Amino acid sequence: MTLSLPRGTSDYGSADAIKLNMMRSIVEETFKRFGFYPIETPTIELMETLSAKAYGEESKKEIYVIEGGTEGLRYDFTVPLARYIAMNKDLPMPFKRYQIGKVWRMDEPQKMRNREFIQADVDVIGSTEVLSDAEVLAAGALAIERLGISNYTILLNSRVLLDSVLGMFNIPEDKRGIAMRIIDKLEKIGASEVQVQLSKTGQDMKDSQALVNFITKEREDNGSLLAELDVSLPSAKAEISRLRELLSIIEAYGIKGSVNLDLSLARGLDYYTGVVWELVVFDNEKRLPTIGSGGRYDKLIGMYSSKEVPAVGFSIGLSRAFEVLRDEEMVRTYAKVYLAPIKKEDIPFAIGVAAKMRANKIYVDMNLTSRGISKQLDYANSLHIPYAVIIGSIERQANKVKLRNMQTGEEKLVGIEECLKELEPV
Repeated sequence: MTLSLPRGTSDYGSADAIKLNMMRSIVEETFKRFGFYPIETPTIELMETLSAKAYGEESKKEIYVIEGGTEGLRYDFTVPLARYIAMNKDLPMPFKRYQIGKVWRMDEPQKMRNREFIQADVDVIGSTEVLSDAEVLAAGALAIERLGISNYTILLNSRVLLDSVLGMFNIPEDKRGIAMRIIDKLEKIGASEVQVQLSKTGQDMKDSQALVNFITKEREDNGSLLAELDVSLPSAKAEISRLRELLSIIEAYGIKGSVNLDLSLARGLDYYTGVVWELVVFDNEKRLPTIGSGGRYDKLIGMYSSKEVPAVGFSIGLSRAFEVLRDEEMVRTYAKVYLAPIKKEDIPFAIGVAAKMRANKIYVDMNLTSRGISKQLDYANSLHIPYAVIIGSIERQANKVKLRNMQTGEEKLVGIEECLKELEPV
């Protein structure tokens, strides 16, 4: 029997799992600093919840349906959140939540695109203010920065604005959802293919070409694009003003990445109703798959409730961020200290020392096999443990330990309390 994994899934060994856990902790800590709090929703949702029409036809094909057909695995955290809000009507608003965990999509696996992956979401429910858009966007961007990714770009657009642009080029209202999904593929399939696909929906080829040219035209900066749109789209002045305000507020947060308006950005999910964004990074000028994305979805909760509730959120692909950071030096264990008793009779004393260290929040690994001290130290080195505490009859009788710096090889005989102070967590 040949063992293998299901397509689009990954094992994470100890070093990888430690890094993922550290990344999760960093992101969660960042969300907490912004005043967000957690909720947990089931990995399984009813299909009537997952396949609500606001979700989009393409997304329905990617839902993992459980045998029987009435339930499926969650596709993201946004739809379960919308269902949760609809079922808990007395929540204080705005409701600021985060959730981190696994989601599943019946997608075609490729580089940085698995069927099972880890997401970290942060959302504000119950506010229409531009500040709530900015707060969510900044929380996600700063979390990614704290992971060690600072050379990112945020691509920003509004589906309200894009809808007005489509109208300017004679795209009928009932065809604009299809047109948005086609235009959203511009980076992947190129301008020529976008024109062809638009024309196949019944659009005039000249209008399709003019639309693509307008969207892809290079402008000097965000300000010049918004000034041009002010003239071209007087009906969209309110949304243009909202984008100006958002750009101004985001600047005040001092995020490291650049923010660029991109008229082609629509996001593939139909539940987005306003501002949308993607956070992207480049490897040798080649754009990698999106690390984070989000936007405003003011009508989704209304799909599960009699009342519409405004909402905006940011989703970080932790699995993708991990791939970007994979080549960095890995930590192989949480242990800061490797406890090495030389002989069997040293073990009880060593266990007592380990107990004191652990009580002082020092992570300790300990020899569990019958092997000499040199092999014990080789093992500690293989795990990149920074310190070894060696205990033999001399140390035991003196009620002391030998503390060894594994990087420099320096050793010194110290009392247990002195050792605890030296190893005290920062």
